[in-house]
Amino acid sequence: MNDENLTRLASIGADIRDAFARNRRVMSFGEYFKLFCAHPREQVRSAAQYLHDVFDHFGTREVRYPRGVMTRFKLFDVEWDGGRDRLVGQEDVQTRVYRILSNFVREGRVNKLMLLHGPNGSAKSTFVSCLMRALEYYSQTEDGALYRFNWIFPSAKVQRGGGIGFSDRGYDVTDSYANLEEELIDAKLVDELRDHPLLLIPSVRRRELISEKLAQVESAAGFVPSDYLLYGELGPRNRQIYEALLSAYHGDYLKVLRHVQVERFYISRRYREGVVSIEPQMAVDARTR
Repeated sequence: MNDENLTRLASIGADIRDAFARNRRVMSFGEYFKLFCAHPREQVRSAAQYLHDVFDHFGTREVRYPRGVMTRFKLFDVEWDGGRDRLVGQEDVQTRVYRILSNFVREGRVNKLMLLHGPNGSAKSTFVSCLMRALEYYSQTEDGALYRFNWIFPSAKVQRGGGIGFSDRGYDVTDSYANLEEELIDAKLVDELRDHPLLLIPSVRRRELISEKLAQVESAAGFVPSDYLLYGELGPRNRQIYEALLSAYHGDYLKVLRHVQVERFYISRRYREGVVSIEPQMAVDARTR
């Protein structure tokens, strides 16, 4: 490989490294808590509010038809992807779906299903595809960042307080294991269900905290936080790990949080992260499951 190619490869590597740091792909729970306190609205959105924000992110424009002027949501123009496979027409459907989402937002939860029905060729699949692609794109932006958490269990030499090379980065071994090098980690337990990091805060204190932080943000006036975050709990597996650590540390909650690594994730159709399409069964005996 000649010098020019090596330089180009090094440039690509630098871009990826900078993007990783800029997007805050991995952080400790303490760092995430600071992020939540600075931007509480973005961190306590319901699924409906998140999709509602996707519609708002791309904005609207007016289109004229013989029957009058209609509002078109620009996400269906797929401008970020050069207009590839965009949705033509269907402005009335777009507005109706947005109105339904607005109702869900006021509830703070999604308590109904939306069903698109119509003959073949009426753009039902294209409509949903545009939504999924917009969600993918939005999740890569700063406003659309989503987070889950993992459990980190360090090697014995780290827990004994041995030198781990944190001194030059300003960390202390008692703060967090989130940024340990791979060779210093004995086990990393990933949560496939993607429990929200805020669920690690006890429910009563969590509700108080969410209410307090939202009250400090002027743009959050009238905002309804996710019912899931107000009253939800950790999944069974995460609850077991949490309780085991709390018992091992004799109730020291902050020591439990040392094991939490908050990780950003992205919506992806290919890897079934956050959105998924289920193909119809083509067999004669196909039925709804």
